[in-house]
Amino acid sequence: MQMANATGEGAPAARDTEEDTGFEVLVGWSHSPFSRGIQMKVQAKRAEGGAAGAVRTHRLLLTRNQALLLAKSLLDATGQSLPAPVSEGTLGRMMRKLTGG
Repeated sequence: MQMANATGEGAPAARDTEEDTGFEVLVGWSHSPFSRGIQMKVQAKRAEGGAAGAVRTHRLLLTRNQALLLAKSLLDATGQSLPAPVSEGTLGRMMRKLTGG
C-alpha cells in the first residue's frame, strides 16, 4: 500500500502495530488556523470491537500544502469538483461601486 507524503509523492506506508490494526469510522472533524498551517481535529470510532461508544480524538498539524493535497485527493476520490464561483451580477457591481466597497 502506498501513502502520499507531504509532497504528494508515494511513500511506503508505516508498518501497522497491534493497536493500529482494523478500521475506524470518521464521526466528526474540525479545523482551525495554526501558525503557518492548519490544526485538524478528527474524531473516530472503532469499526468493530473496542468499547461501545468510545470515540477517539486525533489532533493533526498540517502545512497548507498538505491540506490542499488532502482536499484534492478527497475531491478526486469522490469524483467531485469545486463549485463554479457565483457571478456578482449587474446590481451587485453597481452597489459596490456606489458604496466604495
